[in-house]
Amino acid sequence: MRKNQGINYIWRWMLSGLMFCLSFIGLLSVAHADSINYQTFKYGTSTTSMADGYYVKPAQITVSGNKYVITMTIRTANDLTAWPVVVNSIDGQAPQNVSKTRSGSSYDYSYSFTESDLNKVISSNISINVPGVYTATHNISFKFDTSDLPSKSGGNSQTESTTAVGTNDPSLNTKLKKLTSQASSQSKAASKKESQLAVSISQQNLATAKQNRYNAALFYYVLVIGLVGLVILIGSVGYFIWRGKYHPRH
Repeated sequence: MRKNQGINYIWRWMLSGLMFCLSFIGLLSVAHADSINYQTFKYGTSTTSMADGYYVKPAQITVSGNKYVITMTIRTANDLTAWPVVVNSIDGQAPQNVSKTRSGSSYDYSYSFTESDLNKVISSNISINVPGVYTATHNISFKFDTSDLPSKSGGNSQTESTTAVGTNDPSLNTKLKKLTSQASSQSKAASKKESQLAVSISQQNLATAKQNRYNAALFYYVLVIGLVGLVILIGSVGYFIWRGKYHPRH
């Protein structure tokens, strides 16, 4: 009897442990499905954008009807001032659910957008404003990892239409064209400044290299002259010692 009770007791513990493991695996699966990784590129290229380091990865993803709602966060250090990066548009729509919060010594700018097809490249227009340091508008592109997307399901059209507010804004296309034009002009100006800076740095490097060669040659000549002088001095001292020893004055 006691033996059977002991076996039942062991089986209960084993089943409890199994249920715990299955629940834990389920939670991990849900957490994984709620996030999506991505890359940030310079607009129209596969080159990593300088803005990539500011985007928190992974992004958060949920399903609303037959569309995905992606929430992204831009995190900047406090020495760049408060929330220096602002999203003007993403995937042809105004950013939704924008929130600005503090995260330790950093500033978080979070926003969301809706999209039915994440296999395509998603473009965005952002403004960067660090007073006295850098001010510009840039176009960037995102490529999302769609290897493990949550499945879509039929949903509530009211929620979907609420989430997508701003997609059909009549003035949005005009704003986007204006921002794209500004970004293009600023990119050209930035490229010109970068070229001028590269030429200036190259000239400085050449001048520095020339000066270094001159200094090296001068050091070599001084070293040789010093060694020759030292040899002559040692020889002279030796000569006078020898002379004093073998040819003393009377």
